[in-house]
This record gives sequence, structure tokens and C-alpha cells, in this order.
Amino acid sequence: MITSNEIKKRVSYCYQCGTCTGCCPVSYTQEFSPRAIIYDLLNNPNPQEILKKNNLLACLTCNYCLARCPQNVNFGEFIRQVRIELFNKGFRVEETHDCFVSNVSNILAKEQVFPKFPRDYIPDNVQLETTGEIAYFPGCLAILGTYFDDIGMDFAKIAKSSILILDKLLEKPLVLLDNAKCSGHDVLWQGDYETFKKLAKYNAYLINKAGVKLVITSCAEDYRTLAIDYKELFGELPFKVMHITQFLAEQLDKGVLKFEKEISKNVTYHDPCRLGRHMGEYDAPRKLLKALEGIGVKFREMERIRESSLCCGVSAFNYCNDFTKAIRIDRLKEAEKTADYLITTCSKCQIHFNCTLTEKKSSELERINVEVQDIVTLIAEAMGLL
Repeated sequence: MITSNEIKKRVSYCYQCGTCTGCCPVSYTQEFSPRAIIYDLLNNPNPQEILKKNNLLACLTCNYCLARCPQNVNFGEFIRQVRIELFNKGFRVEETHDCFVSNVSNILAKEQVFPKFPRDYIPDNVQLETTGEIAYFPGCLAILGTYFDDIGMDFAKIAKSSILILDKLLEKPLVLLDNAKCSGHDVLWQGDYETFKKLAKYNAYLINKAGVKLVITSCAEDYRTLAIDYKELFGELPFKVMHITQFLAEQLDKGVLKFEKEISKNVTYHDPCRLGRHMGEYDAPRKLLKALEGIGVKFREMERIRESSLCCGVSAFNYCNDFTKAIRIDRLKEAEKTADYLITTCSKCQIHFNCTLTEKKSSELERINVEVQDIVTLIAEAMGLL
């Protein structure tokens, strides 16, 4: 089934030890084995039989197995490449929300479509430029806010907080990439590489045209996509990409970032897979949260953190069901035991957690009492900007 020699080489070091299956969050809720999938994909020429035997589309691509693998086999990357081959053969992942993500992405990928970031997502009295050295990439915040308007999330607040913070800290006006399209993260991990390339080419052109040297994003998935996947597509990029927590941690070290408002909150932190295991960034968000302890915030860690952090349960808006919901409930209960607020740095994690919390269909969900919040809104509060 797998024709790419490069893909085969990437997983040829697997010696079938089963460590991946033992730690995989999907394997705890259903029959699923990365080890078995690797063996079948490399040896079975019948894709229909493999898909029936192993639901490889259920993989979260969370890289938990990579963090534990003694041979450093990147199963998530392997699955992504497999999905691309499957997509080209007509197979599709089980997408949620009426294929909202792929439909919107395909529309945005059209050359004649030029999106405009909504005015109500931009704070008043902030000077923004169209060209300059440092830019904020808002990604899909506005699109997600339009669709997920019933789960208790304020997407505009995330965008406004990010812009207000950067405007406060920067010496020169911030560039807002308000014509940017979706980064392409979701369609890429669904296997639609051609649509991803169209989105990436447009965004890269937009960034270069603006003369930007540093792109800052508040979404962990956009950060990984711009920093890693765009580089794989285009080669060395003429601009640097940072997650906003990395930039803020630097400003904290320089003494530029200061907190003015006392906040009384008990918080814990959820490591998004893309920021953590994919990009290796665990320290920056924690440095910020620990700094907030000086103004009344109490920060406590959950049991499973950093490389061992549990995934939010859904990747690229595909394969969302009772199995993945069980993973989210497990994580939310862990957070509830630790704090009143679950802080994270990924819009997608917030969507999945809030979506689960707003589904008041079972007594099990009724008993979970924890609030999910983006770290940028917490920082903006502490800076007295909200």
C-alpha cells in the first residue's frame, strides 16, 4: 500500500516492542495499535483490508508514542504521509461538524478569495500597520468564532488580548496580517496536501510582501504549521515564527513585561500536543504562569504534564466520537482535581474541552467543574488591558 520509500524508511526502525501501544491514549478507549498499523501498512498491499482492521484515521497525531519510542519512530508524521497517499486514492478521514473545516479551507484556497479579519476582533485605539518587522498571525480565530458560537468561548477576546499585549510591549506598531488565510493545519493532517499548499503559498507571500521578519501567533497549531510545515514546503523561510508565550517569556526576562492587576485564580496548565511534543516548548507558558504567582495567581501542575501530557482528544477536526470524548473527560477531571481554571495555549484544545463541558447530557459531565481559559487573556488581565 505504501509506495513512498521515504515513508518506509521513517518507520523501518520499529522493532515491534509495543511501547507505543502501551502509552497511546486512543488505545485506552478502543482497539488501536501503532505497532500493528506500521506492520500492516508496510506489508499489506490491500488498503481496504488495512482500514477495516486498523482504524489508522483515529490516530490523534499527538506524538505521545514518539516521546516514548526507544527507536525515535515518528508515527504521527508517518500517519500524516499515509493520509496524504490515502487522500490521493480517494479515501477521507471521518470529519466532524459537517466537514466545516475542509469546506472552508477549500473556499479560502481559491485565488479569488481574499478574507478580511473582522473589525470586532480588533481592539479600539490601537495603531496597526500593514508593513513592518513584527506581525500577528490571527489564523482561523474569526472563522472558528463564527461556527463555534455556542460553547462559551470568546474568540474575539483571544485576538484582542494578543493584539493589546503586543501593542503594549513593542516599540514600533504591530503588523496585523488581517488578510491572512487559515494556516492549513487541519487539511494538511487530514491528507489534503494540495489545499494546504495553496493556503501556505498565499500566507507566505502575504508575510513576505509585508516585510515581516517575525511572525507571532497565539495558536499552537498555527505555530507548528508556519514554523515546520511551511519550511518543509518552501525551504528556509525569510521570517522567524514564535508562539506568543515564547515572545512574552523573553520580554519577561528583559523586564519589559510587567503585571499591574491582582488576580485571584487557582490555575493549572494543559500542554497542547503541537506546542509541546511537536515543538518542544514546555517552559515558556510555565514561566509566565509562575510569574503571575506574584500577583495572586496560584499555579499547580496536573499529574500528567510536559511530554506525558494527555491530548485533548481530537486532531484536525476528524474522528470526534465517544472514544475521544472519554479522553477529554479524563483530562478535564484531572484538571478539576488540581485547579479551578485550565489554562492552555491552543484554540483547538479550548474548543474541544469547552465543547465537551457544554454537552450536559450525562451526570458524568455535570460533575466536572473547571473553566478553560487561553493564557493570553489571563496575561492581558494581569497587565490591566482588559
